[in-house]
Amino acid sequence: MKRLSQGIKFKDYKFLSVVYALILFIAVFSSETLYSQETKDFFTKESKELFQKQSQTKSEVSSNLVLNHIPSAFVSLGAYLPIHAIVVEKNLHKLSVFKMLLNGNYTLVKTYLAITGKEQGDKKFRGDNRTPEGIYFIVGQKDGADLIQKWGPSARKYGPKAFVLDYPNIFDKRQRKTGSGIWIHGVDKDDRMQRPFDTEGCVALRNEDVLDISQYISEYQTPVVIVDKMSVVPHEDLLKERARVSEMIESWRTSWESSDFETYLSFYSPQFQSLGKNKEGWYEYKEKLAKLRAGEIKVEISQPKILAFRNQLLVEFTQRYSSPDKKDFGRKYLYLRKEGNIYKIIAEKWYAIPKGKSELAVTSESSPKKRSD
Repeated sequence: MKRLSQGIKFKDYKFLSVVYALILFIAVFSSETLYSQETKDFFTKESKELFQKQSQTKSEVSSNLVLNHIPSAFVSLGAYLPIHAIVVEKNLHKLSVFKMLLNGNYTLVKTYLAITGKEQGDKKFRGDNRTPEGIYFIVGQKDGADLIQKWGPSARKYGPKAFVLDYPNIFDKRQRKTGSGIWIHGVDKDDRMQRPFDTEGCVALRNEDVLDISQYISEYQTPVVIVDKMSVVPHEDLLKERARVSEMIESWRTSWESSDFETYLSFYSPQFQSLGKNKEGWYEYKEKLAKLRAGEIKVEISQPKILAFRNQLLVEFTQRYSSPDKKDFGRKYLYLRKEGNIYKIIAEKWYAIPKGKSELAVTSESSPKKRSD
């Protein structure tokens, strides 16, 4: 490393040091088939020291430059403020905050050191000590003092604050994944951040960072995408995918509004479930409503938030529905899964929004009323 450092700047040396540490990490870790007690010491002395140096650096603030390559998960972050989104990269031990600008471009706002579950891979069962992978939303937060008062000194491990993720989401439940209580939280001691895989499945940050990240979070609005390592795509490719999915959602909306149920039904998977009904039962229910309200249905939606993960799409928007006998305004979630080369809706969720709230105001609404799953 001394020879390599000659003729290069300190900034480059620091970067190469981190890369070197990761290479040693992979070399040692790849020999383990299961993450056990022994793998807590998988770093060699030199690589462990490099990781410790990196873990002692402060969170990094970006220069707010427009990104040419965008996380593939962020097909669109919608049109209303706030429009931040989070990516957790388990293998790179970091949490990154991104922002979508009003002109549709993206910037990297800030990056934090993050540690994740003791065991590697996607979470499948309760107690497996793995951090789940997928698309999640922050649906609540907990104060550290309240946790200690409720659970005693053992709750100090969560630090001053915790943000609750909606694991297991509908995609997880369809895969029969179990467990709960996946949070983004602080730590009892900051030196814990020197152990890259040390939680029971949560994402842990330094205490100062878990407090700092609060400014970028709006409950039920800020998506958190958890992956091993983030993939990026050219902005032009993302725009094409955004246009394609937006066109599909618009066709879904107009077929519902016009009571064209043959077209409307084509957007749904045979495995669709909602309101406790399978696709056939749900179709009969919706058909009866459509006959009563045919020609008098109005459906308006905001520009959708579109998030992608593997063969999954999650589309979220505010929705205003009106007919002669019913009016409501709420936040709609469509869960889509790729079947062949086409995305199909496998589930829907809807949350009521209090009367008098505008689309611009509801983006910060923190406690919507759940209507159905």
